[in-house]
Amino acid sequence: MKRRTFLKITLPLTLTGRLQAKSADSTQSGGSPQLSFGVIADPQYADQPTRGSRYYRQSVGKLKESIDQLNKQSLDFVVTLGDVIDKDIKSFDAMMPLYQKLDAPHRLVLGNHDFAVADDDKAKVMPAMGMKQPYYSEVRGMWRLIYLDGTDVSVFRHPKNDARTAAAVKWFQELKQQKVSQARPWNGGLGDAQMRWLKEELEASKSAGQQVIVFNHYPVCPAGDGHNLWNAEEVVKLLSAYPLVAAYMNGHNHKGNYAHHKGCHYVNLKGMVETEHTSAYAVVRCFADRIEIDGIGTEPDRKLG
Repeated sequence: MKRRTFLKITLPLTLTGRLQAKSADSTQSGGSPQLSFGVIADPQYADQPTRGSRYYRQSVGKLKESIDQLNKQSLDFVVTLGDVIDKDIKSFDAMMPLYQKLDAPHRLVLGNHDFAVADDDKAKVMPAMGMKQPYYSEVRGMWRLIYLDGTDVSVFRHPKNDARTAAAVKWFQELKQQKVSQARPWNGGLGDAQMRWLKEELEASKSAGQQVIVFNHYPVCPAGDGHNLWNAEEVVKLLSAYPLVAAYMNGHNHKGNYAHHKGCHYVNLKGMVETEHTSAYAVVRCFADRIEIDGIGTEPDRKLG
């Protein structure tokens, strides 16, 4: 068993205050989670040799093992935070059937490597992943779960001769001229329509008194990270206006990261592809007075509460 190191973090007052009546009981007894889910980031499988610290072929075995272990838990769902594959549309054939063995429902967000396929195959990516919508939400109890599409505007999402690619290239060049640190061709941004939708979702959660967890492939905080979403600052500003947003979870930066900004906890999960002899994934449990992240393998444990 690995040594557990808990990172203690304070939740927003809006969360702790509203649930304060239950916290004494949950502290004494441990309580029951209101929401439990598994999180996997960046399996990034490809039938190719190891390169550096990326063990591409081993992701099949690691994903099988993680699913076996997650099935031993009582979970509401499992989410993969993008980059199921590294490249080649055929790579999905080795990975997606494994997810069908999950006892809990599976959720996905899109990653940049998921679109590292031939132009003729880009329209096949979402069907291959079993996704009907690029971004969506669901409500479970008093929690609203928002799944974003960070590849929405990007230079790789659509074929090279597509008008949407041309528009993305223009935005990318503008960011480069402004010397924005995340102006990298493998990053992307949320388009105007998705930003409007996100605000509508946050307004709905506010009206219903729901706590919110946001999932995306790309980090948005801390500022200045070269892995960040192109319009990370705009997204953080929007999330910060809604104190009920308890956490934002992402992958993409395989080393992992954490930040706390204006009441929201930004948790970057480590990449599964990076491990040779172990793995990296987590189980998240949302209690009345805290959120606990039980990290497996190289993923650290965190206690947000």
